[in-house]
Amino acid sequence: MRFVKGLHVAVAVLLLALAGVQLNDPDPLFWVVIYAAAAVMPIARLWGRRLPVGWGVAFGLAVAGLLVSLPGFIDFVRAGEFDLIGRGMSASRPNIELAREFLGALIGLVCLLPYGRWHTRGA
Repeated sequence: MRFVKGLHVAVAVLLLALAGVQLNDPDPLFWVVIYAAAAVMPIARLWGRRLPVGWGVAFGLAVAGLLVSLPGFIDFVRAGEFDLIGRGMSASRPNIELAREFLGALIGLVCLLPYGRWHTRGA
């Protein structure tokens, strides 16, 4: 049981850290909200609270993040310059930032999925 609680805490901390990193982003509000909304789900699980609407909103935000950044991610993959993912942002290569945003939204979505049953069906 401690391991599971620790896992919930780790997921929440990861998502809150991702939200914090977004504070210096050119468009921080959207991405901070995505990660913060996702972080609420493991915290609510720890407290035994079910948030079906909250989970749906967090899931929808993560999917929206994926859809918004998908074209840039596809461009990034087509360019094949994967070593650039860790480099600084560049106005001439917006697909790098969009690839990061896509991967971040994917992380958020993957973190949310296990909480769906708890929050929506009461498993």
